[in-house]
Formats: sequence, C-alpha cells, structure tokens
Amino acid sequence: MSNLATALDLVPDSSTTDTQPENLREFLSELTAAGFIDAGLSQSSAPIAKSGELIHELASKCLSSAFVTWSHRMTSEYIDRFGSPFLREQRLPQLLAGERIGSTALATALADRSGKELLPITFERVDGQYLINGVIPWASNLYSDTLVVFAAREPNTQERKLFATELSFAGISVKPAEGLLALNATASGTVKFEGLQLSEDYVLDVVVDEFFSRMRPRFLLLQSAFCLGLTSASLESAKSANGAGPFATELEDLQEQFDDLISRWEALLQKQEDFASLPATQDPLPYLELRLAAAVLAQAVSRVELASVGGRGYFVANPTSRRVRESLFLSVQAPTEGSLRWEISQLKSLA
Repeated sequence: MSNLATALDLVPDSSTTDTQPENLREFLSELTAAGFIDAGLSQSSAPIAKSGELIHELASKCLSSAFVTWSHRMTSEYIDRFGSPFLREQRLPQLLAGERIGSTALATALADRSGKELLPITFERVDGQYLINGVIPWASNLYSDTLVVFAAREPNTQERKLFATELSFAGISVKPAEGLLALNATASGTVKFEGLQLSEDYVLDVVVDEFFSRMRPRFLLLQSAFCLGLTSASLESAKSANGAGPFATELEDLQEQFDDLISRWEALLQKQEDFASLPATQDPLPYLELRLAAAVLAQAVSRVELASVGGRGYFVANPTSRRVRESLFLSVQAPTEGSLRWEISQLKSLA
C-alpha cells in the first residue's frame, strides 16, 4: 500500500482537476516515470491486477486523474504488444518514462466492430504512405506530442488497420472540448485528420480482430476500475453523512452490489494475468456486463450520496457534487451506456 499511497500523493487537488484545462500532464508524467503504469505490460512481472488497483484507488480520490491514467496506460500496452519495431524501440520508452503521453482513441472502432455504426476514419495507400482522413469525435490526453492510437478503414476493400500518430504531424487539427460538467483537466477534444500521411512505422502489427479480442477485456477491466473506485468513495461518503439514516436499507443493498462487482472484477482480472496464454478469441460478454453494471452502480450510489449529504453537496466545490458530475460521465464515455446495452443485447440474442 505504500506505493499506492505515493501515487495518491501525486494527484492534484480535485478542485483544480475539476476546473483547470490540461493540468494533469505533470501528474501523469510523474506517475509514469515512477513506474506505476508498468504492471501487466510485457517487461513487468507484476500482474495487470496491480494496474487495476492503481486506477481504482486514483478514482476514489479523483476520476479525472484515474481516467487519464487509464488512457495513457492502455496506449502504452497497445504499443508494447503490437507496435511496429519503430514504435516499440523509439516511442514506447518515451511513453513509459512519461516523456510522451498516450491517448487511446478507439471509440469509433469499437462501435464499428460491434456493428452499431461504420468507422468514419478512412485510409488509402499513396506512394508507399497511408493517407488518412476522418474525425475522432472524442479523445483525451491531447497534447502537442501525444501519441494517439486509432483505427481506420479502406473504403473500397473495407479492410481495417490500426495506426498510431503524433498530434504534431501535418494534417491534424484538434478542437478542445470546453465547458464539461467534469473532467475539464483531461485535455479532451475532437481530432480531425485531413490528408495525414503515415509511414509503415506507424501501423500496428496486428490483425484488427485479434487486437480487439485480446485487448478489449483488459481495456474494459481497467475502465471498470475507475467506475468502481468512484463508487467506493461515494459509498463511504454517503454512509458517514449525517443524513444517512433514512437511506440505511438502500445503502446496505448498494454495498452488496458493490461487493459483488468487486468480486467479479477481481476474478476477471485474474483470468487476464498471463497475456501470452490468452486465447485468440475471448468472450466479451462478461467484461461488457461488468463495465455496464459498474457505471450504473456508480450513478446510483452518487445519487444516494447527494441525498444523504444534503444541501452542501449541491455546491460545485463540494466533493459530493464533483462525484455526481463525474458519475454522469460514465454514461457517455466510450463505450457509452447505449453502446454497451446494444452490444450486450446483440450478443445475448446470438447465444
């Protein structure tokens, strides 16, 4: 726990992470340089459960900090597992040292894979280069030197490929997201590609179907970690509030649901411990159901927290108010609640 305590000490004050744009870059660099995101990567003997525990604990203090850590951690794993020789040798060391920040921008690819909507980013081969056009509607950790991982399709053959790019490259523009209910410090926004040219060095060396089959469970488990971390903080606040009495039965039920989700989460993390032994095809349903349940529970608990805490929890600067707003983000963060419900229903209909 001493290591986790050190990590939590690095988290900026929540009042600033809630309001000040882009103020998490220093935190993320320091956390990464100290080796906190390495667990579960190929060069680490520590299991992915340690990364899950880290993100869970960060979210209990500040969801913004946990969210940007998740995005950087997942990008690092994509490059670690499937990057080209150039990406693994030149860019991965920068990511793991905190010298360069990573951004996972696969929301549109996940929606495309589930059959919900067509991938809006396209590529074509021109003179030995990949010409990229399209829009990433939402991504975070968008700094000038960020390495972004995304997917694109060839419009004629419908082939899908995974790419990495640096935001400083010509042909890329970023429109920052402003006035968010929470997570204003996450450097989020829209990324537009207009004639972006990438060499083979920036293509991930993996078939798209294999990539998602092997990475999506880990992606969803570490997302579930920040949902559950936020829930744990809300539960503790609600149970200790002066107005908790009338909600005792409801809080007991919510605690039981939380304990059940924690058990499911820990069991699924255990299954992901040895990446090399993971099957080429994994059933996504338990991971999707966990992610959905964790997000829904976080919102239910935050509502009861607000009711228990009372009027002071309605002030913007109050931690309860912040957690309520952070919980609402979980419905729209990809995969969104609508996407999760849709894909789960599709998978169950095929069973």
